Amino acid sequence: MSPKAAIAKNLQCRSFLTFKTAPVDDFLKSRKVLLFNRDVYISVAAPKKSMTDYFYKNADADEVIFVHEGSGTFKSIYGQIEFEYGDYLVIPRGTIYQLE
Repeated sequence: MSPKAAIAKNLQCRSFLTFKTAPVDDFLKSRKVLLFNRDVYISVAAPKKSMTDYFYKNADADEVIFVHEGSGTFKSIYGQIEFEYGDYLVIPRGTIYQLE
């Protein structure tokens, strides 16, 4: 499902209170799109649980995840990579991964 623009062609300064994002159990369902265009989707997420039940692959786009809070392990064909507050996870398109 694609996001819908609330206000088309409107350039204004904005402040988003992203730490007030409602937590959701599932990692993928917790993603909320804030800004988008034809090339980029910028989302926030507050997952309550790890992705231990499944692996995920974004076949359409690369992903960049910035970790604002917490820590964990990124598991993929590249191995297990530990991450924590302040880290960026750069995930190439088509990579099958799991966040714990």
